[in-house]
Amino acid sequence: MARWSLRTKLVAVAALALLPILLLSGWRAYIDSRAAQARRADAATVVAEQAAARYRELLEGSRRLLVAACDDDALRRAVVADAPPADLDRCESYLARLLRRFPSDYSALLVTDDRGTARCASTARARGMTFSDRELFKAVQQSHAFGVGSYVASRLTPSTVVPMGVPILRDGQFLGMCSLGLSLRSVAEQLGAPQSAGVAGVALVDRDGSPLGGDPRAVAALPVASRLSAAIAADEPSFSDNGQNGSAYDFSIRPLAGGTLFAVGAIPFDRNFSALLLDWGEFAAIVLASVVVLLAIWLGADRWCVRPLRYIQEFAARVARGEPADFAPPYSWGPEISTVGTRVSEMAAAIDSREHELKAGLEQRDHMLREIHHRVKNNLQMISSLLNLQAGEIRSPRIRRFFGDAQNRVLTLSILHRHLYERSSWSLVDFQQFISDLVRQISVARPGLERPTPRYTIRAPIMAVGPDIAIPIGLIVTEAVGRALNHDFSSVATPEIRIEAHERGEEVELVIEDNGLDPPQGAPAGVGGRGSFGLTLIRGLAMQLGGDIAIAPRESGGTRVVVTFPVPRDEPAYGATTHG
Repeated sequence: MARWSLRTKLVAVAALALLPILLLSGWRAYIDSRAAQARRADAATVVAEQAAARYRELLEGSRRLLVAACDDDALRRAVVADAPPADLDRCESYLARLLRRFPSDYSALLVTDDRGTARCASTARARGMTFSDRELFKAVQQSHAFGVGSYVASRLTPSTVVPMGVPILRDGQFLGMCSLGLSLRSVAEQLGAPQSAGVAGVALVDRDGSPLGGDPRAVAALPVASRLSAAIAADEPSFSDNGQNGSAYDFSIRPLAGGTLFAVGAIPFDRNFSALLLDWGEFAAIVLASVVVLLAIWLGADRWCVRPLRYIQEFAARVARGEPADFAPPYSWGPEISTVGTRVSEMAAAIDSREHELKAGLEQRDHMLREIHHRVKNNLQMISSLLNLQAGEIRSPRIRRFFGDAQNRVLTLSILHRHLYERSSWSLVDFQQFISDLVRQISVARPGLERPTPRYTIRAPIMAVGPDIAIPIGLIVTEAVGRALNHDFSSVATPEIRIEAHERGEEVELVIEDNGLDPPQGAPAGVGGRGSFGLTLIRGLAMQLGGDIAIAPRESGGTRVVVTFPVPRDEPAYGATTHG
């Protein structure tokens, strides 16, 4: 999060602040959705229970009708085996009149004897039919109580009926059965019609799940028969599924008396976008409002924070690069950002003023340092010229040589100061170029041009060193090269003086060697001569560098001087170049 922008952090903090509200609203929407689903399931259960209660009321009404009918003397005389035809006619007339009062509810009324043979009925053609094979007759005969049978196709009418019957008893003896056929169509209409209002509906089905009637909407909403039969067989009171019309419903199943009829309540369970919006609309509104808030924070932070800060950043970058920049915001900012911008502008103006002062001071200092180095170089060159003039009056070669050595030492310092004032940096000297200039100056100023001129091979790293390193190295090179020029190169095929510097780990190794021969009387002037001033100076300069020096003659002639000193810590080396 440390690398996030200010705008992202503000939006993240706002999102964290809104998260509890979103979680609570989401949980509430989920609870409301589950509660709505439970209410739908309860509504389906209620309508199914109401249908079952209606059916029980219908059966109870039918039972009372049968009980009242069977108490009539005409019905009781008709069950006697030797009842005269007149009693049978009166019984049939009675039953026909009674049935005409309920033409749409009941399809047939009949009275049987104790063997199940119809003695009289609401229709004359039923006389003599046997009903002893019917489950209802057997149940009433055995229980001596009211019974309801499975729905069957009526033998007396073309209707499907739910048969029911009550026993005709005399002194506890079963004399016959009084049976009434309840129209299945009437049952379906009475169960379905009262619940048709609103979105609830009831359908009447059998054990196999086949619809028998009821509310047309509920019948159309029923799932496939196999799903219903499976739920009935598993005694599953409620479930959710798609109806045959393709919509989703909550279903509730309640068995009716007799165990072959079932009331199925259906409540639509909308799964479309509108229903989903109804259940989750409040949560969606809160989410939308949260998105709007986060978007407003994002845009507001960009407008009043990010853009002004970016402008201030670009302005500061231009000031840091030294480019001309005017602080002119493109539009008005808030007071806080405006204050920051004003302070940055003031700081930029102060920095610019101080920079001009520093530049003026640096230019003045550079001019003074350049003038000082130039004057020092001129003074050293004047000293060298005076020494040269003085040497011209000396007749002793040995003393003249001493003057030449002193002149070379002064020239070394003069060349160093020339390098300092010619470079842009007053504290660093190009090591390789400095040695090359030293060797060139020594070879030009050295007397004895009648001798063969050796070839110089210089291999030194191109590294910048400070005066504290350059002066000792320059004096060591001056002393060693000056001593080498005293050697005799007349008998050498290829006279050469080689100067090499190498980095070896944390140290620099400076090697100065030649292939000349010592003159017959050159021992005192040789670089290896004990007690010589040059040797003492070289050893002292090596100690000043913090290194070691080794001086030894070469087998093929000449002298090898090796100086080892630590690599300058702040002056990295970049490579090596060969000059001849």
